[in-house]
Amino acid sequence: MRRLLLLAAGLLVLPAFLFAQIPEDSDIRAVFSDMYVSDGMLLNAHKDPKNWLLYGRDYANTRYSPLKQINQGNVKDLVVKWAFSFGVLEGQDSQAVVFNGRIFVTTSFNRVYSLDGRNGDVEWSYKRDLPSDVFPHLCCDVNNKGLALYHNKAYLGTLDAHIVAFDMASGEEIWDVTTGDYKNSASHTGFPLAVDGKIITGTGGAEYGIRGWIVALDAETGKEVWRIWTIAGPDGPMLEATGKVYPDWQKQWGGDSWKTGGGSQWTGISYDPDLGSIFVPIGNPGPDFDGASRPGDNLFSNTTMVLNPDNGLLRYWFQYTPHDPWDYDGVNEVILADIDGRKVWLHADRNGHLYSIDRTNGRCLWVVEITEINWVTGFGDNCRPIVNPDYDPEVQGYGVVTMNIHPTLDGGKEWHPMAYSPKTNMVYVPTYNFGMDIEPLKQKWERGEWFLGAQVLRITDGNGSIRAHSASTGELIWENISQWPATSATVATGGGLVFFGGPDGIFRAADDETGEELWSFQTGTGIHGSPTTWSIGGTQYVGAVVGAGGGGLWPLHYGKWLSNHTKGGALFVFGLHD
Repeated sequence: MRRLLLLAAGLLVLPAFLFAQIPEDSDIRAVFSDMYVSDGMLLNAHKDPKNWLLYGRDYANTRYSPLKQINQGNVKDLVVKWAFSFGVLEGQDSQAVVFNGRIFVTTSFNRVYSLDGRNGDVEWSYKRDLPSDVFPHLCCDVNNKGLALYHNKAYLGTLDAHIVAFDMASGEEIWDVTTGDYKNSASHTGFPLAVDGKIITGTGGAEYGIRGWIVALDAETGKEVWRIWTIAGPDGPMLEATGKVYPDWQKQWGGDSWKTGGGSQWTGISYDPDLGSIFVPIGNPGPDFDGASRPGDNLFSNTTMVLNPDNGLLRYWFQYTPHDPWDYDGVNEVILADIDGRKVWLHADRNGHLYSIDRTNGRCLWVVEITEINWVTGFGDNCRPIVNPDYDPEVQGYGVVTMNIHPTLDGGKEWHPMAYSPKTNMVYVPTYNFGMDIEPLKQKWERGEWFLGAQVLRITDGNGSIRAHSASTGELIWENISQWPATSATVATGGGLVFFGGPDGIFRAADDETGEELWSFQTGTGIHGSPTTWSIGGTQYVGAVVGAGGGGLWPLHYGKWLSNHTKGGALFVFGLHD
C-alpha cells in the first residue's frame, strides 16, 4: 500500500483540502510532504542514516550515526563546504537538526534559522523579542540546545518560559504558549521531546530556588496535557504504583525546604517505546551548596526519573548524589542501550562517575570514575555514594573553606552529551578534571534572586579529556587528554570516527578504537555546541555549532581567556574535498 501511495505522490500533488483530511498522526502525510516528521520516522530514527531528527539522533540519545562515507581512511580530506554566521554573540549550545536536506538550528537569544543544507541559504528565520528584565533570571547565559521536529511543526523552548510552534516549511508561528513565570526564574533552554502527540520539556532555575517541574503539551494545540513536580512534596510527583505522592517526602526535605528545592530539567529526555517510558534527568537541589538547610536525600534532585509519557506518573528512579552540597547537577543525558542482552541506561554524572543502570527497574549494575575524585570513598547498596567527610562542606560547617574538592561543580562531565557506538560498544565521554574550594553560607531565599548558599566558591587548576569506556564493564579503553575541559558533545560514526570540539576552537576527529587524532580544524572561536552528521543526495556532512560562552565556571578561572580568543556564533559544515 505504501509503495502505491509513493507512486501516486510522484505523479500528482495532493490538493490542500484533501491533505487536511488525513489524520495528523498518519504516516500517509509524510508521503505527500517533504516537511512532515511522522511518529514512525521518530521511532525509526536510529535506522535513518540521512537525517538527525532528535537530540541524540534517536530516542535512545546514542549520538551514533551509521554513516561511513567519511571514515578513518579519508577524514584527512575533510574541508569546509560552507559556514553560516548567526550574527549574535554569547554561548552557542545548539546543534544542527536535519530533515530531508533542511537544517534547523537555534542560537543564543532564541533566534531560529531554517537553512538549505546544500549551501546554507536561509529558508526562513525567527527572532524573538525577549523582555528586557528576563536576563537577570538566567543562570547560565542566553543559550538554547535546539528545536524539536514533529509532524509539520518545529518547537522552540524560550528563555522567557514559552513553547512556540512553527510551521516547519514556512516558519509561520502557529501557537505560542506560556508555561511558567520567567520573573520567578522559570526558563527553557533544553531540547524538547516530541513523542506520541506531546511535546515534553522542563524548566531551568535551580540556582534561583525554583521548585522544578516538567510539562507535556498537546503537539497540535499547545494545550497542557500534564505537569509534574520534580521535587517531592505534598502535591507530587505521583507514583504510578499507588497513585499517591512519595510517602516519605517529608523526610526528604526538612521543614519547608522542598518549596525552594531546585530540580531543574534542561537537557535531552530519552524514550524507550518498548517499555513505554521516558527517562528524564533532573538537576541539583537548592540552595546549591548549603546542604544543612535542606535535611534528607532531597528526592528527586540529581535523579533520573522514569515516567509514563501518557500522564507523567513516576514509575521508578535512580538518584546519583543524595543530599548534594557540591552542586553535582544530575541533569546529564541518559543513553539507552542493550548491552550483553540487558536493557540498560548509561549516564556520566557531574559527580565524576559513569553509571550503568538496569532500565527495567532502576538497579545499578556498575559505577566507575571518569575524573579525579575525593568526595566519595566508595559505594553502598545500589551504588549509593559513601561520602568522604573531609571533602563535605556541610560536615566542615559554616565559616570553614573546604579545599580542593574533586570534581568541581562542572564535573566530572558537564551537560555536553556523550555518544555510544554499538560498533565498538564504547561510550565517548567529554570530561572535566578540576577542583574547587567551597564555604557554605546560610542564605534567605528571595524570589528571582541567586540562591547558591555559598560564601566562597573557587575553581582550582585542571584540564579535560575525551574518554572511551567499555559499555559492558566501564573499563577505560583510551583517553585523549587536552589542556582545556571538554566543552562539546561527542558524535560516533560507522566510519570509525569520533567528532568533538573544545573551547580552544578546534574541531577534531579521532579514531574510535584508539583515540588517535586523525584530523582537526580551527574554527576561530570556542566550541560549546553539539556536532551532528547527516547526508544529502548521498553525500555525508558533519556540522559543528561554534561560539564561546555558556554556563559553567571554568571561563571565570581563565580570566584572560578572551584576550586571545573571540566570541562569535556560527555553523560550520564539513564534507570531503571534491
